[in-house]
Amino acid sequence: MIGALQKINTNDHIGGLMEATIVQTVVHTANICHWLCRPECVWQLKSLVDKCFPPVNATGQEDELWPMRGPQCSYAWWDGGNFSPSSMHVGNSTIIYRPSPSEKPIGGQIQLIQNVQTKCGQMVKIHVRPYLPLPKALYDPFLQYPHFLATTYLSMLREAVDVIDLEDIVAHAACFDYSHNRTMLDNLSRD
Repeated sequence: MIGALQKINTNDHIGGLMEATIVQTVVHTANICHWLCRPECVWQLKSLVDKCFPPVNATGQEDELWPMRGPQCSYAWWDGGNFSPSSMHVGNSTIIYRPSPSEKPIGGQIQLIQNVQTKCGQMVKIHVRPYLPLPKALYDPFLQYPHFLATTYLSMLREAVDVIDLEDIVAHAACFDYSHNRTMLDNLSRD
């Protein structure tokens, strides 16, 4: 640090604003680093974020819904998981879901979380673009491992959007892009 300070061009001015600014910045950075190293820091930050940005389906202390802030939300809680649109957090947007109750689960990416007003109250709708299935001519190396819940898709998303309920989400998925425009999705279900 001293070497970096010595290399700063001061034009032979000593004790000026620049030195005070450098010292204040170092002190502020040290204080923030010290605070971030404390174990309770994460929980304090989480409580501040939750107060400022409650999830779309969060319940209050009296089991009443929080007032909705608009037609779109940045995230929603479901079955112990935090789901977000891809514009907010790509990792929380990659999911395994059922397009309809009779279909088998497929991989997709959340594009939008929407509040919908119904006669019964507020409802959450999830807009998902599914990954394109791997053509039968291409080899899926994970088919031979049925207990490893991974599936290969093409790396492109379908243009059409599926609109689903939170109950249709099976689990988060880990996404790994690998050779020849293919993507592997691993089901991160806790079951």
